[in-house]
Amino acid sequence: MLITPKNINFGFLLEFRMIKLKLNNLIFLLLFTGFALGQDKQMKVYLSQSQFYTPESGSYIETGLNFYGYTLNYISRNDSTFAELDITQIYSQNGDIVVADRYLLKSPLVIDSLVEDFYDIQRYSLQPGKYQFELIIKDLNSEHEASRISKSIDIENISDGLAVSQIIAAESIIPTYGEPNIFTKIGYDVVPMIGNYYPTELQNLLYYWEVYNSDKYIDDSIYIVEQKLIGNDTSIDLTEYTRYYRYKTTSVRPVSKVIDISSLPKGSYTLELNILDKNKTILARSSFDFDRNNTDEVNDLSFDNVIMDPKFRESITPDSSAYYVASLIPISGQREVKNILSLLKEKNQEKNFKYLQAFWLNVSSKDPYGEWMKYKAQVQLVERLYATNYQVGFETDRGRVYLQYGAPNSIYDEASSPAEYPYEIWQYDRIKNYSNRRFIFYNPTNLNNHYQLLHSDMLGELQNKRWQYELNRRDTPNINFDDPTGGTRDHFGGNSRRYFNSY
Repeated sequence: MLITPKNINFGFLLEFRMIKLKLNNLIFLLLFTGFALGQDKQMKVYLSQSQFYTPESGSYIETGLNFYGYTLNYISRNDSTFAELDITQIYSQNGDIVVADRYLLKSPLVIDSLVEDFYDIQRYSLQPGKYQFELIIKDLNSEHEASRISKSIDIENISDGLAVSQIIAAESIIPTYGEPNIFTKIGYDVVPMIGNYYPTELQNLLYYWEVYNSDKYIDDSIYIVEQKLIGNDTSIDLTEYTRYYRYKTTSVRPVSKVIDISSLPKGSYTLELNILDKNKTILARSSFDFDRNNTDEVNDLSFDNVIMDPKFRESITPDSSAYYVASLIPISGQREVKNILSLLKEKNQEKNFKYLQAFWLNVSSKDPYGEWMKYKAQVQLVERLYATNYQVGFETDRGRVYLQYGAPNSIYDEASSPAEYPYEIWQYDRIKNYSNRRFIFYNPTNLNNHYQLLHSDMLGELQNKRWQYELNRRDTPNINFDDPTGGTRDHFGGNSRRYFNSY
């Protein structure tokens, strides 16, 4: 489905997602400041702008703003607490205003003292050419002066010849169901990432890209998209990441792919996408630069020569050494997990002790034993709470999440819903740089305390946008999976979505 842009305020408010500014290969983090008065806070917001095209309406630009909720000032009115922002966006040419949009944006309501990060996106039709862009943001509950940014942008003439969009690196990409929303592209809901940094815990690079006018400017009915990675500061062979995809010519072609970067070493890289004809001549090209940090590549612990601290040896019994080494898996990187599994196959208790001590020395050189004892207590806790007849506590999904992210700030437990499988919703106020992350676990067997992770909005975790369909299969097992409503029906006792969205 094509989204037709208009020069109006869309007024969308969704849960916070960070988004990348990929215009002329620049990324902008706007730290808007003024003269601090009283308890006024410094506003922190990310700006993004990307150009797209539709044959019906021509070129348009998406302007996205992501606000960190805790950096805004809040007011209580009519028993509700929220932040208010006065936003103006202006696009002008040669001193003449082409688009001017001013609107009031309210934050999500503060519930149980939980402040949300939030997102705003606008789309504006613009003819090809050079523009001056001005953004003005005023926190209406602050005495700071309105903050401004002004910069030049270029809108390319995509209608003239074979053309491609910018590459959008994404946090998640799923097929679009139901009505389009601010993340909807052509057939996909694309939640962009902000920035171009991929830490160790991100195992995949997702991207979205559009190809325009191939039906008019490619003689054959088929063309090839070449995907490859280029190392900017390394000479390693990256041919394993090269892929070729065949597509039929059409006016607009969305391209959505996932690249496994779990083994990609630390470094600076370029993702390059090329359109090739039958002679492998490059007809069009887009690129995306990113940085990768992969500590798994250099995290081989040297433990053979470790001098054992008696406290570590006395903290567990020899026959439990394998159990506690395995318990490190939830907080280990991919390379570490491979090392642990290899070590466990040796069934060498002395090596297990040495590895355990070396691991915590690597985590905390100042107090490795103290950190180990804190973690050991958490391992024992998840064993009591989440172990099943065939899984120890840290092997379960709930146990792994608890050990990896810590205790949730709140848990909603629904063990006896008449319409849904038993489920739990875990909510974290903050995980690293992310606010209000949620996990939903369910027990489709209804036996053995075996709750599985069904969906989470935490980056890098399982994301299943049709999670409610799976949860409702207990009540509607034969429902059509392709139902555009998402495969769910309102029915007695079906409260999971309301509870999930209430956080």
